[in-house]
Amino acid sequence: MRSSRQDLALLTVAGLLLRLLFLPSPGHMLDLQTFGQWALAAADNPWNRAYEATDMNYPPGALLIFEAIGRTYRSLIKYDPDHFYLRLAVKLPNVLFDCIGIVVIYGIARRFAEHSRALTAAALFAFNPAIIYDSSIWGMNDSITSVSALAAVWCLLCGRRLSAWMLLGFAAFNKPPVVVLAPLFMLEAFASVDRKEWKNRAIGVCAGILAALCVGWILAYPFYTDHRFFAVYRRMFSWYVVGSSLYPFTSANAFNVHALYGDFFRPDTTPFLFIPLKYWADVAFIAVAGFIYLRYARLRDERGLLEACFLVLLAFFLFLTEMHERYLIYALTFVPTLAAFDLAYFWATAGLTIAEWLNLEYSLTYMWLDFDKPQGVNPKEFAPVLVHLCALTNIAVFITGMRIYQSRHESTKA
Repeated sequence: MRSSRQDLALLTVAGLLLRLLFLPSPGHMLDLQTFGQWALAAADNPWNRAYEATDMNYPPGALLIFEAIGRTYRSLIKYDPDHFYLRLAVKLPNVLFDCIGIVVIYGIARRFAEHSRALTAAALFAFNPAIIYDSSIWGMNDSITSVSALAAVWCLLCGRRLSAWMLLGFAAFNKPPVVVLAPLFMLEAFASVDRKEWKNRAIGVCAGILAALCVGWILAYPFYTDHRFFAVYRRMFSWYVVGSSLYPFTSANAFNVHALYGDFFRPDTTPFLFIPLKYWADVAFIAVAGFIYLRYARLRDERGLLEACFLVLLAFFLFLTEMHERYLIYALTFVPTLAAFDLAYFWATAGLTIAEWLNLEYSLTYMWLDFDKPQGVNPKEFAPVLVHLCALTNIAVFITGMRIYQSRHESTKA
C-alpha cells in the first residue's frame, strides 16, 4: 500500500512528464523570441547593464531568472542554430514552479481534508490543460509568480508570517498583480487574536512589509548602479509607472467584462458619461476588492483567506482594463485548493480552465492572424460568440464564488 508521500510524488512526476511532453512545441513565437533575446542579452552584458541591454519591461525578479537562463545556456550549449534549446531553457523554470505548485496545493488542501481530496485538489492543477498550455506550450512565466504567491499563503496558514511576506515580495517583483493580496496578509495578522495582541501583530506586519521590500531590493541590487535602498525603489517605481501604460486598451484579448461590449484593443481612454473607461474599471475593482477584504475581516478563518485570495485575483482579471488573457492563471492557481471544501469549487475550476484554455488558444490564433492579415477577418474579434460565452463563464464563476463567500459568512455569524 502506497503512502501519501508516494502518491504525491507520483502525481508530481506525472505532472512533470506531461509538461515535458509539450515542452518542444513552438508556443507563442514572439514571446519566446523576446524572452530568449532578453536571456542572451542579459548574459552577454554586465549585470548592471542588463536593463539597458535588454530594454526589458519586467521587474527585477523576472530579469534575475532570465539572467540565470542566459548564463546557463551560454555555458552548456555551444551549437543551437534554430534556438531550439534556448526555447526549452526559457520554459523550464515555468515547469519547475508548476511542480512546486502541485506540492503546495496538496499541502494547503491537506490541512482541511483527507488525503484523497487533497490529492484530487493537487491533480486539478497537475493535469490542468490551461496551466500546462501557459507554462509548457506558450512559454509564459506566470506560474513563477502565481505559485510563489500561493506558497506565501501556505506559509501564512502555517503561522510563518515573515516567510509569507518574503515570498509575496518575490512573487510581486516577478509580476506585480499579486500585490492585491497584500491587504489580506495585513488583515490575517489580526484575524485570530484578541485586541490586546494587536500592537505586537502590527509590529509583525511592519516587519513583514519591510522584509518584502528587502527582498525586492536584493533582487534589484545587481541590475542598478546606484544601490541605495530608496534610489533602487525610485527607479523601480518609475518603471512601474511606465509599464502600467504599455497596453492602454480595455482588454488585450482577455475574456473579461470588457470583452462583452466591444472589440479587443479598444482604447481605455474612451469616455463613458464623460469619464474614461479606465477610471470606471478602477473604481469597480476597488469597490469589489474592498468588499472582499471587508468580508474576510469579519469572517477571519483560513478558508475565508483562501476564498478571498481567489476572488480578489479573479476580480483583478475581470474588472480592470489593460488586461492580458494570461492573468486569469493567478486565480486558476488558487481555486483548486478550495475544492477541498466544496464541490462547487471543483466546477469553478473546470469552468475557468475551459475558458482560459480557449482564451490562450484564441490569443495564439490572433498572433498568426495579425501576422498573416487574411482578408475578411477582423483579428481584434474573429470569434465573438466564443469570446462572449467564455467571458460570461468567467463572470458566472465569480458571482458563484461571491455567493458562496457571502452565504458562508452569514451562516458563520449565525
